[in-house]
Amino acid sequence: MLDALPSEPGKNHEAARRHLDGRLILGAVAALLIMAAAFGWRMANGPAPTAAPVTNVAQPAKNPVLEELVEATKALQISQQQAIDQLQILQEQLADQQSETRKSSGEVAGLSDKLENLRHSFASVAVPAEEADTLQRAKAKPAVVHARRKPHRFASRRTHAAATRR
Repeated sequence: MLDALPSEPGKNHEAARRHLDGRLILGAVAALLIMAAAFGWRMANGPAPTAAPVTNVAQPAKNPVLEELVEATKALQISQQQAIDQLQILQEQLADQQSETRKSSGEVAGLSDKLENLRHSFASVAVPAEEADTLQRAKAKPAVVHARRKPHRFASRRTHAAATRR
C-alpha cells in the first residue's frame, strides 16, 4: 500500500517534473500537427480568396418581377428624398416668415404707441383752443333782438336804410 506521506520528497518531485515535461511536449506536437494539417488542406483546396472590396452594385435580377420591385423601390426612395427636401425648404421658409411677422408685429406695436401719443398730444392742445373759443364767445355780446324790447335805434336805422335802397 502507498503511504499518504512520501518518504522521499525528491523522488516524487522529479516524477512530477518528467510528467509535466511530457505533457508540454505532447501539446507542442499536437499544435504542430494541427498547423500542418491546416496548411495541407489549404494547399489542396487552392489559394485563399483575396478580399475584394465590397461594392454596392446589385446583381442583375433574373426575375422580371423582382426587377420591377427593385425599380419601384428605388423610385420610392427618390421621391421620398425629394419630399424630405421640399419639406425642409418649406420649414425654412416658414421660419423666415415667422421671424418677419414677429419683426413686423413689433414695428406695428411701436407705431401704434407713437400714434396714441400723438393723439393724446393733439387732444391736450385742442382742449385749450376750444376753451379759448368759448371764452371769446362769452365775452362778445351778440346783437340779439328780444321780442319784448324795442329794437336799438341804430339797428333800426340800418335796417330802414337798407330797406329803402332796394
